[in-house]
Amino acid sequence: MTYSGPSTGVSAGQDTNLSGVDYALEPIFGQAPSGQYTPLRFTSATLAPQDSESAPDEINAIPEVAQSVLTSQATSGSVGGILSAGTFDDMLAGVMGADWSVTPPSVTINSKATPAVTGTVHLKNSYHSGRDIITMPSSALVNFPTSGIVHVVDSANNIDVFSAYILNNISNPGLEFVPGTLPIADATALSDGATITLADIQNSAVGKTFTFRKKLLDQWELYTGTMVNQVQIQLQQGQPATVDIDLLGSAMSLSQIDVATSVAARTSSPLIDTVTGWQGMSIFGQIPEGCMRSATITLSRDGSGQDFGMGHTGACGMRFGSFKCAIEAEYFFKSYDQFKAWSAGKTGPVTISVQGSDGVGYVFAALNGVIRNPKSPISGKNQTVVATVSVTCNPMPGVGGTFAIFRTNS
Repeated sequence: MTYSGPSTGVSAGQDTNLSGVDYALEPIFGQAPSGQYTPLRFTSATLAPQDSESAPDEINAIPEVAQSVLTSQATSGSVGGILSAGTFDDMLAGVMGADWSVTPPSVTINSKATPAVTGTVHLKNSYHSGRDIITMPSSALVNFPTSGIVHVVDSANNIDVFSAYILNNISNPGLEFVPGTLPIADATALSDGATITLADIQNSAVGKTFTFRKKLLDQWELYTGTMVNQVQIQLQQGQPATVDIDLLGSAMSLSQIDVATSVAARTSSPLIDTVTGWQGMSIFGQIPEGCMRSATITLSRDGSGQDFGMGHTGACGMRFGSFKCAIEAEYFFKSYDQFKAWSAGKTGPVTISVQGSDGVGYVFAALNGVIRNPKSPISGKNQTVVATVSVTCNPMPGVGGTFAIFRTNS
């Protein structure tokens, strides 16, 4: 006879392909919200409860450990995935302690407007402590914060740079830059159509916790009071761009009730590879001469953790710690440029650009990086020397700001 249809009872347990993970921002710490949840595209998810217990040194006639007592119950774990535009934006916002701008502040030069919007470059200006400055009308700068990083594009003057700035809106208004930032002659007027655009997100002081849900069998595991403790983006030759997200949380509970009123559609943006998706790395405005082999961006919360009290096992609250950023890069050794920058103690912006096949992606930017621990090992016979540099991301002196991200749609 002809057989058709599936066999039942085949699976030894829950199929991972049927196990989804989604999340929602918590308006109140530790309370799973209703409303819409956002599903993750992921390759692994290891969130789990972590019990801490104590066994007192009680003396008894039988040499055995006394009864243990549960002292706390927190959660931790990680989510792994492949980088694609928009997929992990909430996690990046969580670790950076900030919100994405709907429309980042931007200035477009238009000398024919009423009033005119102009911009003039002054190099090593004595009135601005020897810094470079682009002077503009103060009205054009009202939405710019005191410091940050901007993308300056002027096709007519061959300018396309990312640079950290300090706002001067008191006398001779404009944006001040480290000397040598702007590749243009002194007193040059920016051409009409030139743009100066702020980053879409920059690290700040917004504390965010999430509820993560994992659906297994007929129940949901609810991980409440969860903060993003670290996000690591790894770009390596021969591999797609990967993301690893470390999470710390307050508690886990089981629920047969679906707390979500809806679940959003998963992002459908193309996965970012490191061939056509790699758009380059710049260190202090200079591209390493040798081909890049890998780049790793680590965004973390230094000093973060859970706080526990008596009367319950879950965390009473979370400590978000301080934002920290580090970058590791490997490239074929063809010049001493980066080593010379390290020797001179040079500082400045460090950018890494990637995008999907649809042209949508990111520029990751350290505002005030400094090179540490350059290496040029000779690994063996018939090999090409691969140099390694570490970049410590420092805040902008006096005004703060460590790391920013630009969305790109080219």
